[in-house]
Amino acid sequence: MKKYFFAAVAVALIAVAGFAEGHGPASAPGGMGMGPGDGRGFGGGLVVASDGSVFIVTGVPGTTPGTGTTTITAVRPTGTTAWTATLANGHGRLVLSGSNLLSVTETKATDGTFSSTIAAISTNSGGTAWSKTIAGHVVDLTPFNGGTYAVVVVPATTTGGTSTRSLVAIGNDGSILWTLAMP
Repeated sequence: MKKYFFAAVAVALIAVAGFAEGHGPASAPGGMGMGPGDGRGFGGGLVVASDGSVFIVTGVPGTTPGTGTTTITAVRPTGTTAWTATLANGHGRLVLSGSNLLSVTETKATDGTFSSTIAAISTNSGGTAWSKTIAGHVVDLTPFNGGTYAVVVVPATTTGGTSTRSLVAIGNDGSILWTLAMP
């Protein structure tokens, strides 16, 4: 009975999050311009680990962009809640890599440059395992055995200039393994 209750709660949370995602600021004209799958939009969803653990992700936008919260609830295959964590600054979509859930937040400096901070949330405890700040926009995170590839775009610093793209390999411990300029 308990498993069915948890399944019903998870389905209800997904339905509410899906409605909010489709009707929130990301979908509004002139809104944040961020939606599902880009790593930055609000909404919700599930991340499922290979052991059957489920991480229920819900996002609540703040009054200004980047001020919302993301709540993660870890549910083990037995149907028990292992932990709940709330992240500030609207982390949005999470990517499972190894034993961590990765999220990205961006900061714009007064000179107009951007930096992205990747935070790794431990799937075991819900605590922050590591964080890494990278110059530019992290536009994609793709896990591989032993870490995660991040595609980073650094916008042009002058009008008419050219932006640069890099592929950064990040180890499961947060270390930068290598960086490669992309065409």
